Amino acid sequence: MSWRKWGVIVGGVAVWATVAVWQWREYVHECRLIRATLSRQARSIAQALIGGMRSHRRMGRFFQEQVQKTLEEMVRSPAILALGIADEQGRLVLQAGRKDVLSRLPSDGARWTPESFQLVVPFELRSGPPGPGHLWGGRGGRGMGERDGFEADCPFGVGGRFRAVLVLDRSASDTQCRRAARMRVGVVVSAGLVIACLAAVWVATLRLTESQSQTRMLETEARHLRELAEAASGLAHEIRNPLGLIRGWTQRLAESAGLTDEEWKQTETVLEECDRITARINQFLAYARPCEPEPEEVRLRKLIEELATLLQPDLQEAGVRLNWDEVSAGAVLRADADMLRQALFNLLQNAIEFSPAGTTVEILLHSDQDGRWRLEVADRGPGVAPEAVGSLFTPYFTTRPDGTGLGLGIVQQIARAHGWRVGYSPRPGGGAVFWLSGTHG
Repeated sequence: MSWRKWGVIVGGVAVWATVAVWQWREYVHECRLIRATLSRQARSIAQALIGGMRSHRRMGRFFQEQVQKTLEEMVRSPAILALGIADEQGRLVLQAGRKDVLSRLPSDGARWTPESFQLVVPFELRSGPPGPGHLWGGRGGRGMGERDGFEADCPFGVGGRFRAVLVLDRSASDTQCRRAARMRVGVVVSAGLVIACLAAVWVATLRLTESQSQTRMLETEARHLRELAEAASGLAHEIRNPLGLIRGWTQRLAESAGLTDEEWKQTETVLEECDRITARINQFLAYARPCEPEPEEVRLRKLIEELATLLQPDLQEAGVRLNWDEVSAGAVLRADADMLRQALFNLLQNAIEFSPAGTTVEILLHSDQDGRWRLEVADRGPGVAPEAVGSLFTPYFTTRPDGTGLGLGIVQQIARAHGWRVGYSPRPGGGAVFWLSGTHG
């Protein structure tokens, strides 16, 4: 993977992580605001309750009943789970709502539980002036006497320190926090998708640009190679024409009488060199010629029999046999007949050249149910050195002193034109296997 692609990935992840951290902070801040709002509501309710209690001057039984009714009215709200008034020792004097949540009172202050928000606010009540009574035991005077027993028995009658206990339902706040979490997660996921799409578009654009640039470069190279091939083909024709003239006159000279032995040897040498150069020019023209196959159904066994007849002098000279018994009579390949003939001819010629006398060159055809086939030419020669395998199909690479280096290059060119594969494998037991593979149809 190129550094540009890694840069896009790292940059996209960094941007997405930044968005995720930002949304997390926003979520935490929003939850704090939601909880702070609930806490302010609780304190407002507690202060209103305490203020209402402090506004009374007389705190007798009637006052206690009024406070109890107020608590019961307040807990009718769905947001309030319970209310209570506790004395300085923590005993509940008045209560309304769910008793189970009031049984676990915190110390002064606020506390969050899994289902509620609890607030305990300490406050002090001061008793009002005593009602009419008797002074030091008298009951009929208008002076400052003892408090009425009805008021004295009330826990609020003499004033003192108390605590207002408020328990609010936190489910609505939790719902708001969950809604905020879903929204923030949605923002993060959407941002990730947008960033991924932008990165994919950028990478695709980069690949398209690179592909277009490479295509233009390949087109330029292909056009240049075609021009070179045309120029080389023209040059080869220009060379072959006078070469044919030279060979013709030399042949006539060799057939004339009156030549000394030395002169006859020289004319034979000229003829051989003319034939060798002509053969190389023909191979070069075959390699440089554009391959545009015209596929047809080719009966492989018939083609091999024709090649065996053509190569019979080479087989006899090398003392090598050719065996194609493994190729069935009905074997058919879809290919350009002339090109397949040329490719198989080159492979067989190489195999015969490297085979020791007394050995057999075999032609094998393997097919499977998926329509794939593999045509092999196997010999018992020395094989190919490992360091030379990678250059076998390179033009002008040869391991033969008199080789042109174009035979296997032509085979590869034909294979590419048909969409086939070509390759080499060492043969078990010694030797070489050159193969063509493709699919039927």
